[in-house]
Amino acid sequence: MAKSTFTIRLFIVLVIETIFFCLVTFPFQLYTSNVFAEETPYYIGNRKCRLCHFEYFKEWEKDPHANAFVRLGKMKNNPYCLKCHTTGYREPQGFVSEKITPGLRGVQCEACHGPGSKHKDNPHDKGALPIGRKIDYEGVCIKCHDRNWTPEFNYEKYRRRIEHRISPKAEGGASVR
Repeated sequence: MAKSTFTIRLFIVLVIETIFFCLVTFPFQLYTSNVFAEETPYYIGNRKCRLCHFEYFKEWEKDPHANAFVRLGKMKNNPYCLKCHTTGYREPQGFVSEKITPGLRGVQCEACHGPGSKHKDNPHDKGALPIGRKIDYEGVCIKCHDRNWTPEFNYEKYRRRIEHRISPKAEGGASVR
């Protein structure tokens, strides 16, 4: 009888300590998650981009970058390949795996323009990404199209192939290239 009483008391103490710990640390958990949400932009995937930028999305679907992940074939789990064939690999809320983050397969809008969470949340804010930010697109391209993988890469020549051909008026927004 004494052993079961001790077990019950121990259980009650553990439950009370757990509740106390959760109550004490909960405000800090809220604070850090809000700070992260406000300070660090994260990847949202082009399914969200297409809601406002549908014409650009349709144009992207015809681009080889859209199928960059499919082209990996059996190398779909190779970290060295994933950094260039997915969007946001090893970055906040970026590509993790085909099973966990299928919406970030391929080289999407955010691979060139940067994480879109702030822009999605406040599209008219000139400081929100990618609007209002000068991006070194050549530097972005060269991260993957380096001398090892694309020795004939010429930024000016290749840029014309992927440049947006849609008038900003058709989208109702500013051109970012």
